[in-house]
Formats: sequence, C-alpha cells, structure tokens
Amino acid sequence: MRYSFFPGCFIPARFPGFEAATREVLRLLGVELVDLDFSCCPPTTNVKLVNYDTWLALAARNLCLSEEQGLNILSICNGCTATLTEANKKLKEKPGQRRKVNQLLKDFGHRFEGTIQVHHLGPLLNRTIGLEAIRERVVRPLKGLRIAAHYGCHYFRPPRVMFPHSLTASASYVPVGLDNIVSALGGDPIQYSRKFLCCGSVLGANLGGDDTYGVVWEKLQHMADREAEAIVVPCPSCFNQFEMGQVMAKRRKKIKFNLPVFYITELVALAFGLNPERFGLTEHTIKTKNFLDKIA
Repeated sequence: MRYSFFPGCFIPARFPGFEAATREVLRLLGVELVDLDFSCCPPTTNVKLVNYDTWLALAARNLCLSEEQGLNILSICNGCTATLTEANKKLKEKPGQRRKVNQLLKDFGHRFEGTIQVHHLGPLLNRTIGLEAIRERVVRPLKGLRIAAHYGCHYFRPPRVMFPHSLTASASYVPVGLDNIVSALGGDPIQYSRKFLCCGSVLGANLGGDDTYGVVWEKLQHMADREAEAIVVPCPSCFNQFEMGQVMAKRRKKIKFNLPVFYITELVALAFGLNPERFGLTEHTIKTKNFLDKIA
C-alpha cells in the first residue's frame, strides 16, 4: 500500500509524536508514505466561512499534488480529512465550480481531474489493513485496560460527505472502528453516555471562556463514571481539548480526572512494543506514567 501523507498543520507544529508514531506503525504494517509539498488543508471552521472559493481552491491544490503522483491521500487529522474529502466531492460533482477552481490553479501549473480519494488513518487501520494484521503485531497487550474512544465530529459527519457509500442500516448505532482497534490491542473499549458529543474544540477557536470546556467536561465525567483509565482519539484538536479540558477542570472546578489521552497510533505503537519516549508519550500534559506502568 502506498499513499501521499498529509500530516496537516497542527500535528507537525504541536504534536510531532503523533506523526512519528504513525510513520513507524504504518512502516511495520507495510504501508509506504510519500511526502509531498502540501499546504494547510484549510479548515472548514474558519477559511471556508470567510470565502468559500478560496477555501476550495486551497484544498484543490493539495488534491492536485497527490493526483499528479497517482496516489490517494492519507490524512491523520479529522479536520483535514473532512476538508479534503468535501472539496474532492464538490469538485467532482460540480463542473462549474471545477472550471472556476481550475482557472485559479492554472497560473500555478495545476489542474484538478478528480482521480483520487482521501482516506483517514482510522478506517485504514480498521478495515484496509485489518484488525488481524494489527493483532498479530501486538507484543505488549493492553491487558484489559478500560479505554474510552472519542471519535470527534469530522470523523463521520456529515455522513453524505464522509461515507456516502455506507448510508445503510448499521449493526451499531455508535461508531465502533476505534473500539475495534482497542480490542485488537488487548484493551477493553468502554461504552459511555454522550459518545457522539463534540469535544467543544471549535468553541475555543471562536468563543473562548468556559463555553470552551463545558462540553468536554461533560464527556470526561461520563467517561469517569464508567471507570475509564485512558482516552483514545483520532484527531489532534480533540486530543488538545481533552488534555486542556482536564487542566482547566482542575483549575476552575477543582475536579481532577487524570485520564491520559492518546492519539490512536501512539496506543498502537505502545502495544507493538515500541519505546514510548520515541513518540513523546512521557511528555503529555496529562501524565501517562501510571498507564504505562500497567503494561510495562
């Protein structure tokens, strides 16, 4: 398997350990990542709201870079996946919009053709690579540790953009992909109330104040009620929100949750027996030592 690798802006700038863990895990699972000169995705929560055509053209340039190499894109951020997937879909379906964007791209030597797809890391691990391949690589199982999976808004919303070919009756009313990966690693994925609820990150970007953390405090309480020992996420914004939400809960509410947060490939790398210091697991704001000691 070979993909162009889209790490986005937030992960290289703030959480390089996510990228390092992803590269090493996918190498072990036989996936080749190709680095291209990508720019910001850009996010649907700001640029798109200001000028739709600019947002679409910026996203289209990234899509063109991957098209020119004949590669599908692999994204490790929910927001980047949503932007590139939506832009790809709109440009394929709207000839007028495609002509307008291609006119803008012409001066930069690119042309959108609509020949590739955009994939998120989570479904790649869960379905394309497969749970059995992951299970075979585990050397340090998570030994039944209770882990709460948070998927985030853009992982599956809006459904007609993010998974248009799967709008059929489902075996589960809640997402299960990350939970399945946790199980393959030997962990115990827990169910908790308000699993679909947003982490509230976008409120911090646009409003600030206690509104920023009210939503994540609610989710953290439900996770704590179910005796979760850690949280796993597929999105850097969600990761940041769950870490800072716990910091602010202690500071403003005098509530101490102490739930370490892991990006999905950090957890996989840990179960694969890789040194946690290589991926910055010992540098998380919410300390991971107690969790790591349980599987040492």
